[in-house]
Amino acid sequence: WLDLNMKNFKESARIDRYTCKFENPVMEEKFMGQKWSRVKKPLSFAIIFFAIIFVFDGYNVYNMLGGEFKLLLLGYPFFILLFLSFFKIPEELKKRKFDVIFATMFISYHFFQILQMVMYPDIMTEGGFHPDDMLTFIPTLLLFIYILFPGNFVTSIIITFLFLLTFVPVLMQVQGVHISAWVFALPVPLILLTYNKYNVEHGSRSDFAKSVSIDETKNLMQKTLKRYFGDVLTDKMLDEGGELEGENKWVTILFTDLSAYSTITENMSPEVALEFLNEYFTAMHEVIKDFDGHILNYIGDSIMVVFGAPEKLKNHENQAVNCSLKMLEKLDELNSVWDDDETSRYWKNHGIDSITMRIGIHTGSVIAGNLGSNEMLQYSTIGDTVNVAARLEQANKDFNTEISFSHDIYTALTKELYNQSNLSGEITLKGRTAPTKVYSI
Repeated sequence: WLDLNMKNFKESARIDRYTCKFENPVMEEKFMGQKWSRVKKPLSFAIIFFAIIFVFDGYNVYNMLGGEFKLLLLGYPFFILLFLSFFKIPEELKKRKFDVIFATMFISYHFFQILQMVMYPDIMTEGGFHPDDMLTFIPTLLLFIYILFPGNFVTSIIITFLFLLTFVPVLMQVQGVHISAWVFALPVPLILLTYNKYNVEHGSRSDFAKSVSIDETKNLMQKTLKRYFGDVLTDKMLDEGGELEGENKWVTILFTDLSAYSTITENMSPEVALEFLNEYFTAMHEVIKDFDGHILNYIGDSIMVVFGAPEKLKNHENQAVNCSLKMLEKLDELNSVWDDDETSRYWKNHGIDSITMRIGIHTGSVIAGNLGSNEMLQYSTIGDTVNVAARLEQANKDFNTEISFSHDIYTALTKELYNQSNLSGEITLKGRTAPTKVYSI
């Protein structure tokens, strides 16, 4: 499962060698979303900055035209509004296409400037512009496009091509300039900056893919841990670096067991038996979780549960008893489901009318912590309390009951539960001379 997830991730993290984008559109969208979160503030500042520049640029052109109003001057308020409209674009669209949107607006303004120069050639002359100045302007423009502009590799290439295309008529007017000036003004910065842009874009996507891989692996491992150890224990293990030292805790231990389990499953195929048990365990786990119990182990058809570890729990004795009552209700619901889908034929054909459960509960002091070898550990509880709870579960056979608990549980019950309980009898536990009272509810 883990290998399959990693294989799928590697396929989705492939980067196209020509466009320098992720081949997987979902991965590309994630990358652009992260990139947008980084460039959002600088780009917003640039939008406002250019809008202000347009005000001064329009005023300067107005003066160059001798203070005479021309219809073309209306382009400046138009572009101011156009740039500021960037803030009204839906956030999701900006995340995916912010570079294309900004590039389109910037190129549009550039062509507007070209249009002015074509219609009013005197603007260039009065502004002190000379064609030779273009050789020093182009490297600066390339630096802006390839380094400051937060566009992708392909977007930057397209913008550069469009800009250089519009400069061709002006460059053709350049005369008497040494070939070395041309080389260092055009091909050298263009090649170096294009190569650098490609490496930066490819590198940033590779780093992003690695970070996503690490995050997804951590999430996958954490989900796996929670499936095996539960939410509370997993969080505690991660917080303590996997080392859970033994603690002396006062807890309540609950054992459950299915009656006549061997008879029920002896004629089932392994697949059917596994499906039956998993359905039963899933339903019981939901109940146990609702009452803040922690499942320590599944032993065949038995479940071992602790209330009060690894995290402290108030009134864990009452929680355990209420949980056991709810588990019996849930088992009744399951019996109805098994009757409807005819799973019950596996036991009804053997004279067993329905699935029943035995539950034993005891409270006391235990040692709770990691148990096992250096290579394999399991969180568990040890102590006499555990043994007594297991024996109480077996006592249900003697008293023909479903829930049995100790006198320690009985004295800790709330009034409602206390009034519902009654003394079943007494049992003698191994290693003890005094009999132990057994209660049921």
